[in-house]
Amino acid sequence: MDTTDCDPRRGGSHLGERFLASQRGLEMTRDQYAYPNRRNNNLLPRDWYSVEEWEGCAWAFRNDDHTEYSDAFLLVKRDQALVNFDLSMSYFGCLDAGEFEDALEQVLSKGRTFKPIMSLPDWEGAAGCYIMVFDHYKQFYVGTTGNIRQRIKQHWSARKLFDRILFGTPYDSVFPVDELRPLDTTRLYAARSRNPFSMEERVEKAADRRFCLNRMAGGEPTPLMVALTILDPRSRPLVPGVAPMTSEEYQRALTGVHDVVASAVALPPADAGEALASMDMGIRAVTLSSGELGFWSRRDEVGRAVVRGDLDTVRYSAFLEALGEHVVWPKADMQRNSVEG
Repeated sequence: MDTTDCDPRRGGSHLGERFLASQRGLEMTRDQYAYPNRRNNNLLPRDWYSVEEWEGCAWAFRNDDHTEYSDAFLLVKRDQALVNFDLSMSYFGCLDAGEFEDALEQVLSKGRTFKPIMSLPDWEGAAGCYIMVFDHYKQFYVGTTGNIRQRIKQHWSARKLFDRILFGTPYDSVFPVDELRPLDTTRLYAARSRNPFSMEERVEKAADRRFCLNRMAGGEPTPLMVALTILDPRSRPLVPGVAPMTSEEYQRALTGVHDVVASAVALPPADAGEALASMDMGIRAVTLSSGELGFWSRRDEVGRAVVRGDLDTVRYSAFLEALGEHVVWPKADMQRNSVEG
């Protein structure tokens, strides 16, 4: 049954809810993804940091108390998020639709009482477990709440906090469900429950990780569970089959990037951006001296030059634009005439 009568540009109804036209749109788009915000949502008490730790992350902030992110942080982190976006879209596109349906049926069977939601207002005030399905991306998300209708609407209206868009590295971070928009949710299932955490744990545990957007295990989020998840975040292999690079080749490539950066700082911004963007930006599988395998690209290393202070944000912005990216600033910064140098 089709429960959508909604134009992504003009609004309408979807799963029983009415939507007005939105600047963000009612479907996710790359240009609206990872919208930057200067607020630091991860700040811990100052005395939890050593002097070295505090000074080591000073590049990321534009004030002494580390509550507002710098231009450098916004640019580097959004670029990392967009790399993860592109890799995630490629990953979704390679998944098998039949296997996705089988995985969804598997989690639905663990709940037993899951019902398809045709009209979300019918679930106002209902406590329980829910499953959001994103057929276009062959993904689903399992959640629990005291009010199913309001929680789903929160997902639809929220943005993932900018400094939590990535949960791991750009090469393995699980895509954030709160960046998806109302029309991306093609199906909903829910089950009323007096003990929704237990149901969520059972259902989420049965999920095939290839198709599941949950970043944490199901069940009640105890402090220990949260701490363990932060220390060892869930990940997924987003870059299979990339060209390998030996440790020696990696060191030569690093030196080459550093040389181009050193030359670029003496050039006008537009020329510097073109010079930096002319390098091969392909992702490589690097065997480190420790024997571990990691992923790296020259694009990463140009970003690290900004972190180290070897490259200013004006030339880094020009580099991103030369790659075809559109540099976006927080709304509060829209009247600015220039960026930090």
